[in-house]
Amino acid sequence: MAEAKDRFISAMFARHGHALLRFLRARFRNEEEAADIAQEAWMRLYRLEHPQQLDNAKAFLFQAASNLAVDHLRRVRLENDFAQSSAAEEAGPELERSVDAAEQLSIVEQAISELPVTTRQAFVMHRSRDMSYPEIARALGVSTSMVEKHIITALKHCRRRLQVRSRALPSSRPAPIRDEAKP
Repeated sequence: MAEAKDRFISAMFARHGHALLRFLRARFRNEEEAADIAQEAWMRLYRLEHPQQLDNAKAFLFQAASNLAVDHLRRVRLENDFAQSSAAEEAGPELERSVDAAEQLSIVEQAISELPVTTRQAFVMHRSRDMSYPEIARALGVSTSMVEKHIITALKHCRRRLQVRSRALPSSRPAPIRDEAKP
């Protein structure tokens, strides 16, 4: 049974491996990203109990790769947006920035503590321990795409917390001082 599955996957790889990589290279400039997405797509096909029974295994493979590519691009865009919004807030005097950074760190730490356990673990492993998504997936016993979803959830939650804080802050211009003694 497993032998038939292995033969089928090997034949699919021989027939469509290069085409899948070309398909993904068109979406990514980074060869490693394309290869990682391709590998995860092959793993999704391999995880099926009987991939040889699919009506169109090639379509399944390419659709899985396309979905993974979209998820990856969304995650990268979300991370870049988060980094840019943090960098944009760095304008102002040095002391104000230090205080603001400390407040933001406190808010992010609180937001992280509010996350579900697995989401928090994935986020901390990625951000604090600099672990790759496949490494985190192995450590947590989940798929790489699930790790991506956990990281995206954590980033969105932290961003929401920071946005709530920024809306609650008074404007940066001080209010004019009024002389109460004058009528």
